[in-house]
Amino acid sequence: MDYIIETENLTKRYGTATVVDKVNLHVPKGKIYGLL
Repeated sequence: MDYIIETENLTKRYGTATVVDKVNLHVPKGKIYGLL
């Protein structure tokens, strides 16, 4: 499948605080997604 957005094991840290840990996201072409 073709994805317009794809992440695997995404982690985001601010200093020592981990705010996002190991996120996987696959958005297929032609789909609309919202993420809060």
